[in-house]
Amino acid sequence: MTEGFINIINDVNTSDAEIFEAQTKTNLTAKNYVEKITVDFSWVDKIYEAIPYIDNIVRNPKKFIVQEEEVIRIEKVKKITEDSIKHLAQNTNLIQDVDKDGTIKPLKLLNTFREETIDLYENRFIYSLVNNLYSFIQNQLVYEDEESFLKEIKTVNYKAKTKLKEEDISFELSLRSANYENLTVQGEKATEIKEKIEYIKEILEDFMSGTFMKTMKNATPVRSPIRRTNIILKDTDYIYALKLWEFLESFNVETPLKKYKETLDLSSTALDKNYFLTYYLNYHFLNTRKSGKIKEEGKYYGIKKLIFDIAKDYDSNIPEIRKMLNEELKLATEFKQKELSSITSSYKSFINDHNNRMKDALFILK
Repeated sequence: MTEGFINIINDVNTSDAEIFEAQTKTNLTAKNYVEKITVDFSWVDKIYEAIPYIDNIVRNPKKFIVQEEEVIRIEKVKKITEDSIKHLAQNTNLIQDVDKDGTIKPLKLLNTFREETIDLYENRFIYSLVNNLYSFIQNQLVYEDEESFLKEIKTVNYKAKTKLKEEDISFELSLRSANYENLTVQGEKATEIKEKIEYIKEILEDFMSGTFMKTMKNATPVRSPIRRTNIILKDTDYIYALKLWEFLESFNVETPLKKYKETLDLSSTALDKNYFLTYYLNYHFLNTRKSGKIKEEGKYYGIKKLIFDIAKDYDSNIPEIRKMLNEELKLATEFKQKELSSITSSYKSFINDHNNRMKDALFILK
């Protein structure tokens, strides 16, 4: 490739290039458009990990005894307790009569009702979590089959005009590079995600139709911040439930679709210089080919005429002429090689500078 450059620019004159550049007006536009769309499935593992702990709570919720006290007529009392006797002793106005044998006949007695309930703050927290989780899953599954991808398009448009005396030169170059990468999860990982999602959906459906959620349907939902009760802080099942609550709040509940778009301007003085060099080398190459053809035709005509004159004017045989020509050709070839070596050395720095500029331009476009 370097030899090709040498052949093109052997006749390049640096001062000519500078004059050419001074008479040139350029316009460069270089853009890099990036678009990235990804579907975030990080929630799958978080929920999958927490489901067994929530299931433990739903199957065996915390319970406590509710005790209610009420003073009712003696006829309605089903059981007289120690608390009933104590209350009557403190409220003698509830005594209706006392028999001769000392039997007390109360008009009313304190009645105590005891009832088991799961309407605890901790259970209301789980009830709210399951409802939030169900809504969250329904929203995420809308984007389950959405494609994830990365698209990058780089474009360069370069225009230049040069006025050299009576010569008008114009140059246009367009370059477009498009790259598309599919980021959608595939293979075993995709299968694993789908299986986990199906498992989560199945368990949540069981939760929603189960006894716990039906019993708690009239419970008051809880909101953040969650109270750090002893049970929530120390019970392993509730610890995982709290972690899941906090994760759902930090996650973008509206959509798992993450979109990123940006257009970068890659235009720079260095890039403009590099494309000018390309422009000038093309112009130089065009003129070199044009003048080179005329020179070559002239050379061949001169050689033919010289051979004709030698054969005509000198009484020499053909072998001697061939020998003489071969010797001169050998000397000329050696001279040309030395001259070419000198030219190559002179323009080496020019070539290296060009290559470095092209590398810089390609690096900027990457």
